[in-house]
This record gives sequence, structure tokens and C-alpha cells, in this order.
Amino acid sequence: MLMNWPERVWIYSPVRVLFQKREIRKFLKLGKPENCDAALELGCGLGRGARLIHKSMGFKDVFAFDLETTLVQRSYSGLNQDSKNNVHFLVSDAQFLPFPDCSFDAVFNFGIIHHVLDWRLCLSEINRVMKSGAIFYFEEIYPPLYANWLLKRMLRHPTEDRFYENDFLGELAKLELCLFQGVRTGSRFGVVGAAQKL
Repeated sequence: MLMNWPERVWIYSPVRVLFQKREIRKFLKLGKPENCDAALELGCGLGRGARLIHKSMGFKDVFAFDLETTLVQRSYSGLNQDSKNNVHFLVSDAQFLPFPDCSFDAVFNFGIIHHVLDWRLCLSEINRVMKSGAIFYFEEIYPPLYANWLLKRMLRHPTEDRFYENDFLGELAKLELCLFQGVRTGSRFGVVGAAQKL
């Protein structure tokens, strides 16, 4: 699902980068994968998250995608010389990842899955492209935060099959993605955490 203008304001905002830095610090506290060859970021926006993943977590290659060609083009223009050979952007859909099975040591989701029409298919695709032992790092929000009386008129999100904590974490368990200890659950607004593929 494509974003509307209020969501664009958020992804263009430098405040979003501060949130991503904070989330990466939380991810690092939960644990790092044994191998750091390749990582994937869903919904890269302007590519800032992919650059942070490469710089902060030491992945050799980071692949990141978005549905919007314009954003992917702008992501490339933001690369510096140090990351041009290691951070790769493409246009793609989170429901149909264009990568072979077992491609990545980690997958990163900075609040994208609640935008996806078939979020279960998206999680299944994430699981498919993860290597054994790979880590899925996620920051996700629930409907009370984005579908309340004010924001539901401003933001563009799927209106059917929205997920809450039990749905999201339950689907991870079905896919045998084991939640890391230290993930704080129980919030009605969202979660920041990590789960490892067995």
C-alpha cells in the first residue's frame, strides 16, 4: 500500500532517523546474528535505515526496497562513497520478495508490515528468505495508535485484517520464529523486538 502525504512527512523527517537509531540500539541489546553477510530492510523510504544498519551493525551487504520508484531513486542519491558498494536499493513488494530462500542473516522492519495488505504473506516471505539462525528485527504499531478517531482520517492503512499483539506474535510463533528474551510485550500501541529463525 502506498503512503499518503502525512506519512511522507514522517519518512522525510529527521526525527524518523532518531527513532531508527534508538530502535537499532534496542535491537543490538537483544542480540546480533552470528553472521553479518547480508541484511534486508523492508520499505526503505529514503534509505536512511539501510545506511544505519550498514554502519551500526556491520553487515557486509544491505539490501533495501520500497514500492515507490521515486523513493528508491532518492535512496541511491543519499549514499556516500563508503556505502555505495554495500548498500543496494530496489523496487519491490513485501508480499513477493525477489530473493532466493535462505538469503539473509537478518531482516529489518521499521514499522512497515502494518501497511501491507496481506501481512501474514509478508511474514511468510520474510521467514522464507531468512537463513537458519537469522534474526528478524521489528518495530511495529497496532491499530489503537494509527486507527484512532483522529489519525484514521489522516493516515492510509489497510482497513481489513489489522493485527494486534497476539496476532502478530502468534504468527511469528507459527513460523517458528522464536522471540528473544527481553522483548517487552503487553503494550496496546506496538512492539520493538527480535525473533530468531530456528
